[in-house]
Amino acid sequence: MATRIRISIATLSKGALPRAALTVALALCGAASMLAPTAARAQANVCGAVGPLLEERRSIVQRLEALGEENVDPRPACSALRALQENGQKLVDFIDENQAWCQIPNDFAQNVRQDHERVGGMRADACRVAAQINDAERQAREAAESNQFGGPGLTGRFPIPQGAL
Repeated sequence: MATRIRISIATLSKGALPRAALTVALALCGAASMLAPTAARAQANVCGAVGPLLEERRSIVQRLEALGEENVDPRPACSALRALQENGQKLVDFIDENQAWCQIPNDFAQNVRQDHERVGGMRADACRVAAQINDAERQAREAAESNQFGGPGLTGRFPIPQGAL
């Protein structure tokens, strides 16, 4: 809803300048008061975008906790840590872009960055071990398949041919 302000040269020459200036000032104040809620809504929209990121992070951490603490299979841990690292990167990017606007404390931002680096190291370790397990299983499967028809196999026995000699 825009307010039109018409000031003609004739009006200004008749000494109506203070009235026109007052009208302009009132119009600007009205516009400023209309901008304040818009700015607050914009800030709430921007700063509210961190909520889903934090909720996603919490659900990924719960998935990791469900894996247990000892003898964890690194394959599901690798995929969960990869998702956690991607989420952490989004969170770090959000903080870098909106820390001042959303008034995010420096210690919180620093903790998020440190956590993101720690998750990256854990993901690298878990994925490396998962790849080693997958390679070992693949090699065992290939060895079993290649020795399936009459080879020594895993037992070291040689079968005696059956039938007419």
